Amino acid sequence: MKLGIVWDNKVNRWVLQRFEPLKNNIDITVFVGERNNYDVKSVDLNKVQLTHAEEVSLAIRNPSTVYKRILRAPYKRMDFYYFSLQKYLKGTDVVYSCDITRSAYTLASLKDKLGFKLFLSWWENIPYRAIFDEKTGYHKRHIMEKVDIFLPFTETAKKVLLLEGVPEEKMRVIYPGVDLKRFKPGPKPEDLLAENNIPINSFVILYVGKLVSWKGVYNLVYTARILKERGIKDFVVAVAGRGAQRENMERLIKETKVEGNFRFLNFASYDEMPDIYRMADVFVLPSYPTMTWQEQFGMVLIEAMACGKPVISTNSGSIPEVVGDAGILISSGNFFQLAEIVVNLMSNRGFALEMGNRGRQRVETYFDAQRNALKFYDICKAI
Repeated sequence: MKLGIVWDNKVNRWVLQRFEPLKNNIDITVFVGERNNYDVKSVDLNKVQLTHAEEVSLAIRNPSTVYKRILRAPYKRMDFYYFSLQKYLKGTDVVYSCDITRSAYTLASLKDKLGFKLFLSWWENIPYRAIFDEKTGYHKRHIMEKVDIFLPFTETAKKVLLLEGVPEEKMRVIYPGVDLKRFKPGPKPEDLLAENNIPINSFVILYVGKLVSWKGVYNLVYTARILKERGIKDFVVAVAGRGAQRENMERLIKETKVEGNFRFLNFASYDEMPDIYRMADVFVLPSYPTMTWQEQFGMVLIEAMACGKPVISTNSGSIPEVVGDAGILISSGNFFQLAEIVVNLMSNRGFALEMGNRGRQRVETYFDAQRNALKFYDICKAI
């Protein structure tokens, strides 16, 4: 069986880790765009580099298709390497994507011509969200009927697809997974702590993710201020991520006089992330829902849990399904409650250890990349 993986310019390690265990069972090829957002050199799968030069060269040979798909397209940038994928996907049995716009639109247009089955993962947990964006809605209308199997990442996402009229027999829920040999408990990395000027005995509150408002990053600052007001000194909030709110966060940190308690970590590759988590005493994801978005999964939660760290998050989107009873969930924006829980974990290390152990057990049960890869393989064999 030949499997192709196409995901716009978002091909990354954390998605591909659940396919690496299948490399001896399936002939897998990952298609990587020239402007891919992530480095995938270390991914142990066959990769094909898609280039703009080749795409243009192939397009020139097909002027009628260019006219139809590009010049007469209702919006710009509708396709993802249409001509290159038409060339490289010949003979492929199944094509998989996580992208529900450009990549899926292109694949939906090619599947009948090339004869492959289209598998599409689904993150969305707000029904009919495409109504808020005309281009996304256009993509979606041309995709949904062409998908052979939907693979919602959560039961919540499955319920949304059911609301939108997708037949249940076309859906299989497969959770994302992490490599449990890579993400596992271990001692605090003293060299990494020293590199970031974090005292070895500090209580480390870790956040990993985009620095954007809907991730609730300001609550980290408010929590630090509350802890400082209570006379707690030996703690550090370590922030690993980039985003538009970095500057505003720094202004707020200065205003609240907690500069000495914050560390913005240097860029770390995915291979270095387990040690980032092992620095922490608690992991916090204070996510907010908005009208058009709520936390769709939270890979950082299962990575932290896999490393045996207690997690605190919110009741946003799919987070309750991911965390279960292995972490503590609060209302979005309740930074006073967040601070109280952190204080409790500081003073009760036994409880923190118990939470971390429960998190690891939950990941082993539900989010093992090896096990979930075999579930995907079973679906492939059944088509």
